[in-house]
This record gives sequence, C-alpha cells and structure tokens, in this order.
Amino acid sequence: MLASSPEDRAARPAAPVADPIDARIDAPIDARIGAPIDAQIDACRRGDRAALEAVFRAHAESLARLLTRIVGPSVDVEDLLQDTFAAAIPAFGRFRGEASIKTWLHRIAVHVAHQHLRRPRHRREVALDDPETVARDPEPAGEPELRALTLRLYRHLDALDATKRIALVLYAIEEYTVDEIAALMGASRAATKSRIFWARRALLRRMRRDPRLAEGEP
Repeated sequence: MLASSPEDRAARPAAPVADPIDARIDAPIDARIGAPIDAQIDACRRGDRAALEAVFRAHAESLARLLTRIVGPSVDVEDLLQDTFAAAIPAFGRFRGEASIKTWLHRIAVHVAHQHLRRPRHRREVALDDPETVARDPEPAGEPELRALTLRLYRHLDALDATKRIALVLYAIEEYTVDEIAALMGASRAATKSRIFWARRALLRRMRRDPRLAEGEP
C-alpha cells in the first residue's frame, strides 16, 4: 500500500516544474472542517509504518474514486494512488490538523492528478468503446451505453486545460463548493469561479458538436 519501488517510480516521466496549483500540500486548508490530531495521525507524523498503512488503507477507496473522476477510467489510477501516498509520507511531519486527514489527502491527490494531466502523453490511446477500459472503472454500475458515453465525455475533458478541468470535475461531479475547491487547489475564490465557468463553457461547446452527447446536454 505504500509507495512504489524506486525502480518503478524512476521509470515514470518527471512531473513539470511549473505548476499553477499550489504545491504546498502542508499549507492550511480550511479550519471549518478541522479535527484534532489523534494518536494514529501523531504516529504517522513520526513515520510509523503501521500507522501509515492503516491511514492509507482507510482512505484508499475515496482517493481512488477522486483520482478516477479527475483523470477518467485509466490504468494510471493505481500509480497515481501510490504517488499520493508517497507524497503524503514526508508531508505528515508538517500536518497541523487544520483540516481533516481526508481533506488533506484529497488535496495531495488533486496535486498529483494535476501533474499527471499536464504530462504530454497522459491521454489514453484507447477506443471510445473499449470494454476493457470500461471494466477498469471503479464504479462500473450502469448500462453499457452509459459507460460508453462516460468514456466519450472524458475524451472531451482531455481537451481542456488541466487546471480548469480539475476545478470543473470537483464542482460538477464531486460536488465540492467553490470555497472548498479553492482551498484544495490553492487558488482564490474568484480564480476558482472563473476556472469552473470557462471549463464548463468549453466542454459544452465540444458536447454540442458531438451527436452522441448533444441530446444529454445539461
């Protein structure tokens, strides 16, 4: 459950240096959803492996779901989950408990997903109706046609700027508030609202040109 081996991680492309999302994953998030640091989290701050494993296992499902909704059905999600945990391990020493551990880990996951989306070849070279890709979706419920349309939608999301795309997914799919998204992405409220607006506008423009999605346009 902990980070991949050094050999596996070395084989992956390096993340870009420039990053409009605030990379200071230990920065304050939102004291309104804060929680006291319990003994388990305190053990994580000291690098206790058993405590780290327990925390990661407790949050792995929600983090995998968040990552999948941001990047889409992809074989990369497990790697991104491991990258999230790898980033969290050294950051635990700076975790101040100003947000819940779930929110703090989600912020790290958002940053990891953003790095992934900005890599030159992140887009998946699969057919829109690829049944194997559909089967890897952690939420496979629903008719095959609905799943195929979901894949089609993510192809259109792939064309959006990574920062705007993440803001829109967090707002429209994860149902975070604007203030929560701003905190997760290290941005101002005004910038976050602008990202959501322009991402939605760009996505709707693409959907209108896609006959299979136009009828279901919101």
